[in-house]
Amino acid sequence: MKKTVPVQPADSLLEINALHTYIPTSAGVVRAVDDVSLTLRRGEALGIVGESGSGKSVLARSVMGLLPPEAVRSGRIGFDGQDLLTAAPDRLHELWGARLAIVFQDPSRSLNPVVRVERQLTEGMRRHLGLGRSEARARAVQLLAEVGVPDPERRLSNYPGQMSGGMRQRVMIAVALSCEPELLIADEPTTALDVTIQRQILDLLDRLRRARGMALMLISHDLGVVSGRTEQLAVMYSGRVVEGGPTQAVFAHPQHRYTKALLSATPSLTAARHSRLRVIPGGLPSVYDPPEGCRFAARCAHADDACTDPEAGVLGAPTGGHDHSCHHPAPGLEVTPHGTVPAAQEEEGGSNNGR
Repeated sequence: MKKTVPVQPADSLLEINALHTYIPTSAGVVRAVDDVSLTLRRGEALGIVGESGSGKSVLARSVMGLLPPEAVRSGRIGFDGQDLLTAAPDRLHELWGARLAIVFQDPSRSLNPVVRVERQLTEGMRRHLGLGRSEARARAVQLLAEVGVPDPERRLSNYPGQMSGGMRQRVMIAVALSCEPELLIADEPTTALDVTIQRQILDLLDRLRRARGMALMLISHDLGVVSGRTEQLAVMYSGRVVEGGPTQAVFAHPQHRYTKALLSATPSLTAARHSRLRVIPGGLPSVYDPPEGCRFAARCAHADDACTDPEAGVLGAPTGGHDHSCHHPAPGLEVTPHGTVPAAQEEEGGSNNGR
């Protein structure tokens, strides 16, 4: 399938081009991220969704460089015009925390349990912003208040274990925001929290992003998490992005059969009582030896021989519109691979049904 021409807007902050992240193990080489291309503009929110094991978290860690020593990355990760894959270690240390930050899904494993909150909040500010001890402490109190931690002055002396899971996650967000990063990666930031706290944390991230003009990469297996909080959406499956574009367009007119299946499997409040939940049959393909072509083909009722072509299933670089890599896209808009086409234009130009 022919790859599209990359579109890199002048205001793009993060440009990922043909990224591969392979991790050697005793069982074989894990192809965790396999030919992924994405663009994130300044101040924009990008949602990354997919099943567990689809490569979302490894993508985030690839951007931050938080991978096992044996991991191998290739391609390009451009941040504000600089390739993070070829940057010198000293330069990366200047970027981490100061301009690039990440919030992990489990704050109890991200915060040091034997170090007080004050130190964990202030050490980055003192290093990257050059603040003195009293200035950093005052800013730490302000940050805790901003993320909704009650009695922030007293909480500075707490150890993480003295706080609830929701409070620890708020502290983790405060740590990530302490040096005013231009890009915040939130990797499943509400997984371990109850529904009420999840909503509060997600609303907080959205509010802070808009107030600070910060770009946000929000990673989740829950489509509902990203539906109203991101402008752009990328759907990952087996290490690849299979569909991407404006969030509203992807939700309203999903084109890839995997995206359609994910949406169909989402529980609905309007469904009849005692009705069965829809599930996607089968499971993800092997991470060591994925099949040729579209990796969703084995689970797709619409797959045929064309879907096993070696070039099938590769999305290529984003075009700036609604893109997908499906040979037999879901009904709705008249489409061709990698983009939607108005019905009138489709009738004039003829249709190949995405094949």
